Amino acid sequence: MAPVDTLGIDTPVNETGQIISTVLTFSLALATIAYVVVLWRREGIVWPMFVVAAGTLTCLMEPAFDHLYGLWFREEGAWALYETFGSHQPVWVPAAYTFFYGGAAVVVARTLQRSPTMRTVWRLYFGIAAMAIAAEMAYVSILGVYEYQDSQPFVIAGYPVFLGFTNAMSALVAGMIASRLAPRLRGANLLALLTITPAAFAAGLFGTGILYLSVRHSVDDPSMVLVSLAALTVVGGIASTVRLLGKYVVVGEPLPAPAEAPPVARAAPAPAAAPERERAVV
Repeated sequence: MAPVDTLGIDTPVNETGQIISTVLTFSLALATIAYVVVLWRREGIVWPMFVVAAGTLTCLMEPAFDHLYGLWFREEGAWALYETFGSHQPVWVPAAYTFFYGGAAVVVARTLQRSPTMRTVWRLYFGIAAMAIAAEMAYVSILGVYEYQDSQPFVIAGYPVFLGFTNAMSALVAGMIASRLAPRLRGANLLALLTITPAAFAAGLFGTGILYLSVRHSVDDPSMVLVSLAALTVVGGIASTVRLLGKYVVVGEPLPAPAEAPPVARAAPAPAAAPERERAVV
């Protein structure tokens, strides 16, 4: 179960699926850009543009994910954009990131600004996860433009479904942070928003996924029982992170007060020395 190397087991890309993927993702990306332009003209806010740009920028981390998690974009007959980490990237990948990681993060931020509750956080999280799972199943099993190679845990329709929760975390956490910070930023400070989605992506896939990746790449053929158990730690770690940020960043619950240190017992004062008797003067 080593990482996909420079050349994976290649198969021809589905030509019709490639056309549909390209047209669909670029259409959704253009719709996302139109949406943030409308927000700027109607409400005078520019931070959604930076959040969308951050989502697009995150596509540069896709090859590292492919390399470690075993995703292989089919090369034969594919419209290539570039290759790195041994992963061939199709032309439609940046557009998909613009929509999913950029546009979804804006929607999350604006929704949480209107309804900053944990119920809203979980509703958004599971909604985005369901969308990610359905989309990836379609890309893998219907459109035939990529696949997950080697043994994978929890596979349905060619897709390891536990990864849908990691994808959801990236857009959700970026939106959660943006919901609190973005309205307060002005001028050059808005550039700081460009890092929130890549950071959330890395936290979900390489942070909460560190145990899974360590087990997956420990030997050539690790036990699928161990790999499956490790995959569950990814989902659990993400849920814990979402709950933590939801409670104390979105909802704004006060952090628990630090436990007071027990009082230090003071030593009893030493008894005063008895005064010496004055010597009798002879």
